[in-house]
Amino acid sequence: MTITRWLLLSVTMASTMAAGLQCATRGLVVTVFDTNVTAGQYYRIPAMVQLSDGKLIAITDDRHSSDYDIGGNPGIDIVGRGSEDGGKTWGESFMIANGYPRSQDFDNGHCDPAAVADRETGRLLVMCASGSQGFLNSTLASPLRVGRYTSEDGGLTWTGNDVTRDIYGIFTGFHEVNALFFSSGRICQSRFVKQGDYYRIYSAVDGPMGVGCMVLYSDDFGNTWQALGGPTARPTITPWGDEAKVEELPDGNVLLSCRSKQAGTSGRLFNIYDYSIGSWGEMAVSNDPELGTHSENCSCNGELLIVPAIRTSDNRAMHLALQSVPRGPGRQRVSIYYKPLIDASDYDEPCDFSWGWKPYLVTANHSAYSTMLSLQDGDIACYWEDCNDNNSTTAYDLLFQRLSIQQITNGRYTSIIIINEHGQQ
Repeated sequence: MTITRWLLLSVTMASTMAAGLQCATRGLVVTVFDTNVTAGQYYRIPAMVQLSDGKLIAITDDRHSSDYDIGGNPGIDIVGRGSEDGGKTWGESFMIANGYPRSQDFDNGHCDPAAVADRETGRLLVMCASGSQGFLNSTLASPLRVGRYTSEDGGLTWTGNDVTRDIYGIFTGFHEVNALFFSSGRICQSRFVKQGDYYRIYSAVDGPMGVGCMVLYSDDFGNTWQALGGPTARPTITPWGDEAKVEELPDGNVLLSCRSKQAGTSGRLFNIYDYSIGSWGEMAVSNDPELGTHSENCSCNGELLIVPAIRTSDNRAMHLALQSVPRGPGRQRVSIYYKPLIDASDYDEPCDFSWGWKPYLVTANHSAYSTMLSLQDGDIACYWEDCNDNNSTTAYDLLFQRLSIQQITNGRYTSIIIINEHGQQ
């Protein structure tokens, strides 16, 4: 294991780098994938990566004539579009994972992409749900399958394979894990832990009722995976745990944020994997309408980020936790909650994340899943499902907006760019 030393650039440099074209796109809401109910064309589920040259790739399910998941909608494809100008315009759609509705096996359909771009090699990885078996009907004999897709050329071409046996094999002997899928959106890559050629990556996987979410990690960029805390680890109290997202804390520990199936919980469930003791802590609930990550009557996943920032009141360098989620009631009002992490005492226990959050409204529309990226210039890319121009509360366009930390926090905080000792971000 190696730990890379990281250096901070001043916020003034972050502001300078955001000038020009990228600054011009800030705040602009752009439709990346346009659902058309009349034409019978549905898109769902946002994921996104940024390449080392600044190019953005938006990744989404092309669900064709229905918004149903795998199991009720054969032939779902995973597609992408690229932007060379910071999200202002997007190129033609291209295929990542092709679903064939007449196939009865792995290639019947692919959906719910979880994506990451390796910061050193530029390799791209997408993990996804695959096959024809739905999550609720999955069994060990006939499971919801798992796909792994990679690109070595910046997303121009993709190669995929069925890794179902490998992923379910992590839980051999634990027959209750008879269904799982990688939580869509952003796969987290460590800034600290490196084994061999790659920095470690983390992703949450959603298991069946009674198991909840689990967290996997890979030290070879998704070729093989292991369970963080071992195959018995259950970071959320069952049956509450559901789809989740993970992020690395400033001290290298791993933060989990999970949506809840428990009626009335109306918020996020947090836990921390502590490397110093080698286990997960005690799950904490954040659902206070004033200070928590409140999400009224809405079970929906979002994105979790921790970014370096400056507190403008005193120029204090610190970190911000960001959590995107619909605030409700129901699936509407996607917002970004933010919480300051001033020092280690603000993130050493899961209960630290129960309170101290403030919201920023991204959209007042009916809206659902979302993802975020911390961009190279310090801005936040937000990519979400929004009933933008469809006469429906469940037919979502996929929208993109570039936001500054200053905008999200109403001027309370501003950006810092992190680079390593070799001058790389």
